[in-house]
Amino acid sequence: MFSNLKAGLDKGCSVLYIVSGESIDNIKVELGDFGLRIGEPKKLRIVTSHQWYTPDGEFNADRVVKQYSSLIEESLDKGFGGLFVSADLADTFNCLSGNLDPWLKYERSFGRVFKFEMEAICAYRVDQVESKSEVLLQLLQSHKNTITPKTEILINNRKLCLDIISQELDGLFGEYIDRFIFNLVERDFMLPRERIPDKIEDFNRVLESLFGHTIAIMIRKQILRNLKEKIEF
Repeated sequence: MFSNLKAGLDKGCSVLYIVSGESIDNIKVELGDFGLRIGEPKKLRIVTSHQWYTPDGEFNADRVVKQYSSLIEESLDKGFGGLFVSADLADTFNCLSGNLDPWLKYERSFGRVFKFEMEAICAYRVDQVESKSEVLLQLLQSHKNTITPKTEILINNRKLCLDIISQELDGLFGEYIDRFIFNLVERDFMLPRERIPDKIEDFNRVLESLFGHTIAIMIRKQILRNLKEKIEF
C-alpha cells in the first residue's frame, strides 16, 4: 500500500490513505520507516475507514461522495493534479454486518455516475470475498483492474471477463461461435460486446432468452468459477 501512496505523490496528487485495523500513529511511524514523511497534512492525509465511511456506525454513500468531492476541490485549489486514494476496506466490510448491497451499489456508481479527478486503489481481504462469488463478480465489475497477492500483476477485469465468456461459449457450442453470439446479442438485444462486463445481469437474461434458464445458469456458474481461478486468490 505504501508504494501506491508514493506513486500518487509522484504524480503530483494529494493523497488520502484510508486505513483499517491499525492506529494512525503506528501508520505514521511505518510510513516514516518506508521513507514517506507527512510534512504537509494537505498533501498526505490518513484517516481510519471508520472515520471515513461509517463515523456514526452506518454507511451513507451520499456522505462519502460529498467528502470526496470536497477533498478533490480542495486539492485542485491548492495546485495538486487531483486526488489519489488508497483504501483498506477490511473494517468497512465488518461494519456492514453482512448487508453489502448499499456498498456494492456505491462501488458500481464510481466511474459511471460520479466523475472525479481522482484515482483510487481499494484493498479487499481475500477471506471476505473469495467465498462470495456474487460479491467477487460485482467488485470486478466495479473496478477496471485487479492486483492479487499471488499474481502481483495488473489484471484487466473487463478483458478477462470477455475472454472467459468467449471460452465458455466456444466450449459449449463450438469453436468461434462466440463471435456469432456476440454479434447476435448486439444486433437483437442492443448489448455491445464491450459493455457485457458491466452488464452481466443483462447478459444473463439474454442467455436465458437464447438458450433457456438451465444453460444460462450453467454458463454463469462456469464464468464465476473461471474468474476465481484466473484471479488466483
